[in-house]
Amino acid sequence: MRLYNGDASTLHGIFAVNKPPGISCAGLLDYFKRNITKGSSSMSFSEHFDRERALRARSDIINKKARRRFVPSNIRVGHGGTLDVEAAGVLVFGINHGCKQLSEYLVGGKSYLATGLLGVATESYDAEGSVSYLADTAIAGARIQEAIPQFIGDIMQRPPIYSAIKLDGKRLYEYARGGENIPAEVLPRKVTVSDVKLLYYENQDTGERIGRRVMLPADHAHYYATGKYEWHHQLADRPVVGQPLLPFANQPTAPKFQLLINSGGGVYVRSLIHDLGQAVGSAATMVSLVRTSQGPLRLDRDTINPEDLVYLDRVKEAIHHADTIIQGRSIN
Repeated sequence: MRLYNGDASTLHGIFAVNKPPGISCAGLLDYFKRNITKGSSSMSFSEHFDRERALRARSDIINKKARRRFVPSNIRVGHGGTLDVEAAGVLVFGINHGCKQLSEYLVGGKSYLATGLLGVATESYDAEGSVSYLADTAIAGARIQEAIPQFIGDIMQRPPIYSAIKLDGKRLYEYARGGENIPAEVLPRKVTVSDVKLLYYENQDTGERIGRRVMLPADHAHYYATGKYEWHHQLADRPVVGQPLLPFANQPTAPKFQLLINSGGGVYVRSLIHDLGQAVGSAATMVSLVRTSQGPLRLDRDTINPEDLVYLDRVKEAIHHADTIIQGRSIN
């Protein structure tokens, strides 16, 4: 059976997708590659999402990269600027000749809306990791504001050990998941952060509340509040060192803060939040992340949803729209 018709093979350009949390960039790209032009006869995205989750679970158990069934095609696809599995938001796709433009989005400007949990650190610097230590939570919002400037500009940042960076031919997360010693020190890297704003901070320990929380898109907010992120009242007030943090990610009385970050490529928001926690004499872990823009392309205004990827006309329209934005032309 021929999976791609001639229309897809002659389609060239880039466009932006609203990546949902819970699926890898490669998994989302695989859905596009397998189903473009199939329209209503394609596998539903929800079914593909569930299959990808199962594939990742098996991959974690055997500590090997997920392997998907090969799909012959006459198109080339790719993405620029990777998002973690649990992160959401703008992800730029390229098709055919458009793939040559993707390198610009690996290093280009990006913006993120991130939520941090104060007083707890994990091995992975995010909610999926096990708790590595607990710290004081009686931190004034002014201390966070005062610490933020040291994370703006050209800074040295150490990547988390749960990352896709390669060392001696092996990705760091493969060492970490396999319980292996990393063969060399993970050195800090120079990255550029153009701005960090504290949008919201609430701490019931101190009775302080600053700013107003920015609401996430409804689908993303639902994901980060339910399932494995859901808070259950029978749990203890605080997590325990060595145990997973996820059940406590939405603990209602835990101090939380929200940041708006503008940066260049290569910045790990997880590391920034982890380091900010240390800088204020506490600890912090990222519990949600949404990329709100990538280059000139913005979330919602310029993105299509995963369900749209199976319809060639919608992809064509998205490519035209992205080209209009990139060229600086007005949108009606």
